[in-house]
Amino acid sequence: MNNYAAPLDAWQGISWKADTRPSANRHVLPVLHAVPLGDRWLVQVDAIALASLAAMPDAAIALRSRRGYLPESPGNQALAEMLRRRPQDFGLVGGPIVLGAESLQWEADRVRGGGRLWVSGLECYDGFQRLVIMAHVARELPPPELVKAVLWVVVVTGEDRRRTRDLCDTADRCVSPAVPQDNLGSCPHLRAVREEFAAEGSYFDTRRGVVSGPHPVGFTIADVFRSLAALSRGSSPRLSNRLQTDEGLDALWSDLGSDAYRSIVHEDVHAISVQRAVEARREAQKALARLRKRHSTGHYKLLEYAPELVIWGACRMLPRATLHDGGRNSPRWTEIIHGQLPAETERVAHLLVASYERRRGAKHMFKNVAPRLDLWLELVDDVFGCG
Repeated sequence: MNNYAAPLDAWQGISWKADTRPSANRHVLPVLHAVPLGDRWLVQVDAIALASLAAMPDAAIALRSRRGYLPESPGNQALAEMLRRRPQDFGLVGGPIVLGAESLQWEADRVRGGGRLWVSGLECYDGFQRLVIMAHVARELPPPELVKAVLWVVVVTGEDRRRTRDLCDTADRCVSPAVPQDNLGSCPHLRAVREEFAAEGSYFDTRRGVVSGPHPVGFTIADVFRSLAALSRGSSPRLSNRLQTDEGLDALWSDLGSDAYRSIVHEDVHAISVQRAVEARREAQKALARLRKRHSTGHYKLLEYAPELVIWGACRMLPRATLHDGGRNSPRWTEIIHGQLPAETERVAHLLVASYERRRGAKHMFKNVAPRLDLWLELVDDVFGCG
């Protein structure tokens, strides 16, 4: 499941008193039971109400969660199945969901019990994965089933919010060790790109599980690095090839000061750089897929083994010196990407196949050597003189 495929129903907006601080992040939570504890409220809320908190594609950003939703996590998949089959048990798993709020108002329902909690500036300190699971399953289960899932929620206000976030982050590191991707949050150049996207009304985020970008399907941070590796002037075919694996990305993200990292991400990188690179790589991927569909026999099967090096070669024709230039005198990147890059991708693919046949012989069997990088560096060097 992908919570970024399409938004769920919009959350309910509410009217606030004039003295309430303005915030785009406002919610009303119907509460079954509430216990005020100073600056904290311990409340019971059903899954229907909680699902609305994570219903939007940018929920991880809006709620400032530690990371985005991780759909491939076995734990998340098991929890989602539990909510579908045994919703009454879902609220018994895990600790309370911990939220922070800039402001909070309580309205008691003296007839039915419970009441409503009006919260503004909501943040999620712990339990974001479960919130998204509820948002997903809310699409599938009828309301009478979903209300069977009742969870405890802690809402923290005031000065205690920062300490609560720190405590939740510390506890999370004990059960969810840091991974190299988490280092990207400290990269000043990527933070600047994020701010540029935000100024354009879009979003860009390096956290795990977050899909970014203004495009309908968005892109992951892995897409960004692989795309920049295909277009950056300082990137090599070796680096482009290495980043096609998770291990290669982890190695790059483990050392943000390395020459390899700085060849891709540096002070000249902007939001426009990311958009152009991602768009170009996707267009080249589509062109190569069409070619492979037409030529699926003989030595053209060689292209199955290193498609990214074909794309790396095709992107040599782009005006890469202006990748980061968003000025009015910059080349018309969109027209070049859609008008010229597809044909160039096919041309490069033909050249690489022809190079193999010329250097190894038209009848040479390539099955044993095709997965080897040295073969492809040999072909790339033959065609471009830069292996």
